[in-house]
Amino acid sequence: MKKKFIKALCSVALSCMICISCIAKVSAAPTNNTKINSNEINISEDNSKSERIPSTKSKPLGLNATKANTAKYSFNDLNKLSNKEILDLTSKIKWNDISDLFQYNDDSYAFYSNKERVQALIDGLYEKASTYTSTDDKGIDTLVEILRSGFYLGFYNDSLKYLNDRSFQDKCIPAMLAIENNKNFKLGEKGQDTVISALGKLIGNASCNAEVVNKTVPILEQYYREMNKYPKDKLKADAVYNLMKEINYDILQYTYDHNIRDGKNTPWSSKIDPFINTISKFAGISKVTEDNGWIINNGIYYTSKFAIYHSSPSIPHSVIDKCLEILPAYSEQYYIAVERIKEDFNCKDSKGNVIDIDKLVEDGKKHYLPKTYTFDNGKMIIKAGDKVEESKIQRLYWASKEVKSQFHRIIGNDKPLEAGNADDVLTMVIYNSPEEYKLNRTLYGYSVDNGGIYIEGIGTFFTYERTPEESIYSLEELFRHEFTHYLQGRYLVPGLFNEGDFYKGNSGRITWFEEGSAEFFAGSTRTSVLPRKSMVGGLSENPKERFSADKILHSKYDDGWEFYKYGYAFSDYMYNNNKKLFSDLVSTMKNNDVKGYENLIENTSKDPNVNKSYQDHMQKLVDNYNNYTIPLVSDDYMKKYSNKSLNEIKSDIESTMNLTNSQITKESSQYFDTYTLKANYTLDSNKGEIDNWNCMNNKVNESLEKLNKLGWGGYKTVTAYFSNPKVNSHNQVEYNVVFHGLLTHNKNFNEAPTIKLDFPKEANTDEKIKFSSEGSTDDGKIVSYSWDFGDNTTSSEKDPIHIYKNPGTYTVKLTITDDKGLKAEKTSSITINKVLKGNIVSEKEDNNDFTTANPVYLKDLVNGSVSSSDNKDTFYFTVTKPSDITITVEKINKDKSEFNWLLFNDEDKSNYIAFPNKELGNQLSNTVKIDKPGKYYLVIYKTLGEKADYRFNIEGDISASPKDDTDKDELVISEKEDNNSFDKANRVCKDQSVIAALDTNDPRDTYYFDALTAGNIEVTMENTDNNSNEFNWLAYSSDNTNNYIGYATKREGNKIAGNFKVDKPGRYYIVAYKTSSNKINYKLNIKGDIDNVPKNDEIYEKESNDSFETANKIMLNTTVLGNLNGKDVRDIYSFDLKEAKDLDIKLNNLNNLGLAWNLYKESDLNNYIAYGSVSGNTIKGKCNVTPGKYYLYVYKYSGDNGNYSLTIK
Repeated sequence: MKKKFIKALCSVALSCMICISCIAKVSAAPTNNTKINSNEINISEDNSKSERIPSTKSKPLGLNATKANTAKYSFNDLNKLSNKEILDLTSKIKWNDISDLFQYNDDSYAFYSNKERVQALIDGLYEKASTYTSTDDKGIDTLVEILRSGFYLGFYNDSLKYLNDRSFQDKCIPAMLAIENNKNFKLGEKGQDTVISALGKLIGNASCNAEVVNKTVPILEQYYREMNKYPKDKLKADAVYNLMKEINYDILQYTYDHNIRDGKNTPWSSKIDPFINTISKFAGISKVTEDNGWIINNGIYYTSKFAIYHSSPSIPHSVIDKCLEILPAYSEQYYIAVERIKEDFNCKDSKGNVIDIDKLVEDGKKHYLPKTYTFDNGKMIIKAGDKVEESKIQRLYWASKEVKSQFHRIIGNDKPLEAGNADDVLTMVIYNSPEEYKLNRTLYGYSVDNGGIYIEGIGTFFTYERTPEESIYSLEELFRHEFTHYLQGRYLVPGLFNEGDFYKGNSGRITWFEEGSAEFFAGSTRTSVLPRKSMVGGLSENPKERFSADKILHSKYDDGWEFYKYGYAFSDYMYNNNKKLFSDLVSTMKNNDVKGYENLIENTSKDPNVNKSYQDHMQKLVDNYNNYTIPLVSDDYMKKYSNKSLNEIKSDIESTMNLTNSQITKESSQYFDTYTLKANYTLDSNKGEIDNWNCMNNKVNESLEKLNKLGWGGYKTVTAYFSNPKVNSHNQVEYNVVFHGLLTHNKNFNEAPTIKLDFPKEANTDEKIKFSSEGSTDDGKIVSYSWDFGDNTTSSEKDPIHIYKNPGTYTVKLTITDDKGLKAEKTSSITINKVLKGNIVSEKEDNNDFTTANPVYLKDLVNGSVSSSDNKDTFYFTVTKPSDITITVEKINKDKSEFNWLLFNDEDKSNYIAFPNKELGNQLSNTVKIDKPGKYYLVIYKTLGEKADYRFNIEGDISASPKDDTDKDELVISEKEDNNSFDKANRVCKDQSVIAALDTNDPRDTYYFDALTAGNIEVTMENTDNNSNEFNWLAYSSDNTNNYIGYATKREGNKIAGNFKVDKPGRYYIVAYKTSSNKINYKLNIKGDIDNVPKNDEIYEKESNDSFETANKIMLNTTVLGNLNGKDVRDIYSFDLKEAKDLDIKLNNLNNLGLAWNLYKESDLNNYIAYGSVSGNTIKGKCNVTPGKYYLYVYKYSGDNGNYSLTIK
């Protein structure tokens, strides 16, 4: 995230790509006479928003179970903590656990307006900077994000402007230097890489000086030496990239604030040569690979940008000169160097010689765009790469005619709003691939962080050919979208982008309409506009997550990119259900009536009827998703037809419609000639705007249908529209009507092969499937067949046989090439079903709850049903080791009943951990990564209909039989009296069950357990006599034994059970008591992440052991259990070594204390020789020692009372 937006810097063009997503994103800003409309934008989420955008398919419906919220804290919570508690907290949470980071509200203002608090955080960063280790970043990343959030809010909000003062930001510099002076300041483990990346980000939002800059050199040098070791390591790449980018950003900010343009008289001038020289090493790499291209890009860019701060600017300048000699000609890196010489060195080399940049750029255009195609007497020009198929170029032309026909019908105008604009000739530039498209930044000077971009000021749009793996949108889809932007600028919105009245004062006023209607018109056909499956699929299945009318009507680019889909849906709603609103919006734009538009939007956004109709229409779209396609031009455009004269065609068209003043003209294109017939048509009566439109729309479509029936195939290429209505003196409505179609192909045209695909629509895994191309034809000879089965396998046979190993819906593509090199392709889908196999087992009722769940074992094929009277079935299985578990549940009956399923962990039955993420036919499945062995529950529940029959199996490392499910480690123990109070409580550990009794003389029993982590605890108490005697239990925290935190909430027969959450590790108590007068024998079990049963080699500390003199003597490889509290803050242990050893010391924190340890040798008790580093709940360290006596000093520095375990190996 940028902390500041500097208009003067927006001309900086930078888009240096890293293949693993380190992307420099400062792109050329549009000039005032350009219009940029982008589709399929690649946006890097800023830190204020990432991971908090809800997924449209993230929540299953129909069961009262919710996913736990990952955001644990807000500024409201942080305001209640002391500075020390905040600093401690940063070591335990991630930055995205703070829900409103980077958001301005009352709580964030209260937090950051406290200058003493912010200073304390900066001081805390200094402390953490001195102690982070290779594996533990000490929470520096989280703390840096909190500080960055403050600086960001300070820039945008005057109430916090002290945070935007550089002198205050400079207070972070000592902490930055402390980070750099730490011995762990190097690329290596995650903790180190995270800290380096955080340092870079902090520099960008705070400030830096020359010392901070130069101390980053070892990191850059290390990466230069070792980058081949970790070519795909994103964390290291991000760390290096952040240093270069954010240092540059801070220096640019300083020079902008001080109006310095020559690089002189800054804090860095002539002082950061080592830094610049090191970056230039990356620019000097001549062998470009997929893995190192990004760092070469950045090396070139930043060497060039930093050159003016070098003591001898010609030195880095000469490095850029050298790039033109050593880099592959026409490579992306080569042209980045060309771009930098032009922008930073005024087209001169380091010796002052002028370099002909224009020639190099033109050479690049010829290399990447060698093909030029012309259409409509030169009014449409397409420049394309040599790998963009000619047949696709022709299809794009015909697609433009379909879009144009529907656009003019709805807009009602086909006369350019301004004469003499650049868009009198439309130019399209199409690169071979996304990789080659990156060169557009240098060759034409426009942003490449998009799937396509239209520049109205030059009447040109730029895009690239793409594969299905590279984009969900085909080239034709994107072309249709961008072509609509061309039509909007030419016929609908007066003035150029950022110049017209509709952009003044609010540049995003009509953004929603421009993008939404562009997505809508991309679905144009010869006769109408159809729903696009690719758009409808992006609408949330959850109605609550969809845009309201008010939200979409005020959406802008700053709001993200979801509005494209909802703008599309609103346009589709208007077209099908509210043409009057569509027409009114269009009229305000054509008439340049900004005020009228704003009033219309204001009224419409507040109209509940509009919103309800919009929501209903979206639901209809979502419900019919499977019935939709992606409208593309038909193969009819690519066929040869017999010749017809212009007069014959004119006569035929006139015969289908009562036209007057008909005139027909011929246009020439590269592969064919076309015709345009212009005429008038008069409606006999004026029935009002919308009825008139509907009538004309039907008449024109009827004319097209009549032409289709005349027998000449060329009429299947005809598009038509009506426009410019006016009422004559007889109250009749006169329209201009325009027909366009194919006249004849010329010698340049090669008819594409006609492909016939034949294979079943459904099949099963491991089944031999025959794929046939029989019936495919060509006007010459077919020379090759290329099948792509969609599962990374291919075939060159004419009629291959293929076997799919995994279930799913696959797109099968056949590409045929003829003897003239022309390719044609056709795709179709096949659904491969998974055949569920196993030993048939039927569910056993009652299994409606966790306590009555049916067991499931490997190779079981379970049959069951859910209904209105039995709407939930519960099963359990045991995962034997960390692995991937695949659950597939299949509906058996063919009616409209529906079900869903959820997966729960035995340790937390309140929050599901997984649900189906794949729906294939009647199967709902998911492959879930299970990190922890144990018991898991599958809950299947009904969501629709009377009854749903199902079957399922579970694949993975789960128990194969009941004997595997037996808990061999469960230990049954008996209570020990007296345990009637907290101070006499019996200990209960993991996998233990307590057998006990309550009677009149002993109405209460108390137990304790030590929770190892925050989480869910389940307690079950069972009446072993199976009688009706009443009993209960309560849970308490050792922090407060006056108020219980949990109790039994369920009764199943003779058992009572309940779940409660523990917020932190520590000691907790269970109090069992009876509520009747009779004796009760019971069994108690506690489940959760609690302490294990002490092993035979475990010992307890013996007090007092607070000094070296009273140290407990221990043996190596023995676990020591200890306790520290307010009165006992340290424990000391001693041990003897008879030979040199490598010691491995681990101190496990069982109760969330602030713990540490130091190791001393008896010969010097004033200076420790080793200490532990925090890694989760463990403080660990290694050291090499010689023979002698040693003391381990364990102490607490925060917390009240807690336990630990200690092992020295």
